Parts: sequence; structure tokens; C-alpha cells
Amino acid sequence: MENLSKTAAITIEALKDADNEALTGAGVDMAGYDSVAFVVGALEGEALNFSIKAQQAAAANFSDAADLAGTATTFATTIGAKGLAVLDIRQPAERYLRAVVTVPNATAATPTFCIAIRYNARTLPQTNDGELHTTPAEGTA
Repeated sequence: MENLSKTAAITIEALKDADNEALTGAGVDMAGYDSVAFVVGALEGEALNFSIKAQQAAAANFSDAADLAGTATTFATTIGAKGLAVLDIRQPAERYLRAVVTVPNATAATPTFCIAIRYNARTLPQTNDGELHTTPAEGTA
């Protein structure tokens, strides 16, 4: 059975208290991977509508970044509910991808994050911080 810690590369693209801005991370290099899932979210506390889209580029610095058609999607927070969305891109045409998370104007900055999970790696195993446990017994962690 496959496991995420050995078959995928996981990176934090953005993590900050954000307000009325677009968050972009360093982007991911898709060499050696077939797919990437951008997982985005924001903390509850205010009714807000966020958006996410994907961009691709041939240049690692994204100087030639272009939006990917049809990838724009939205997610929302409320006073009592966090917001979460996943934008999954399979077989991109260019080598570099990034998510752009648009944070709306809020009363106070909202903790917002974007994590990239590159998967369907052509070379295994991958290295991520953390541990794998198979059928762990109950007891003291």
C-alpha cells in the first residue's frame, strides 16, 4: 500500500495573517511528478469569500506566469466555520506551477494557508519530515 509520506512531496506555499492581498508561494517544480494538489484554507471569524487559481510557467521565477483556464474557484469562511478548498492539477503543460490565493478585505487579518502536495512521483521514495506508522496500537503517543 502506498503512503503519502513516501509517494508525495509536501511544501508550505503560504502561511500568514492576510488581508486584502494575493498570496503566492515560491511555486513548485513539477519535474518528476504528474500532479499537484493545492490545499488552501482560512480561519473562521468573519464571513469572507476567498478565491484560488493556478498559474504555470516555463521559468522558475514565474516571469512568464500565465493563469490556467478554468482553475479559478472560491471558498468561504463564516463567523463559526473555517474555509477549505483543494485545487488539483494533473499533467500541466509547463514545468512550474503555483497557486494564487486572493484574500478579501476583512475587518482583521485572517490566518490563511496554502500547501502544495506534488504526487504521482516518478522516483520513490520521497522525503518529508514526519513519520509513518502502520497499524499502530493504542497507548501513549
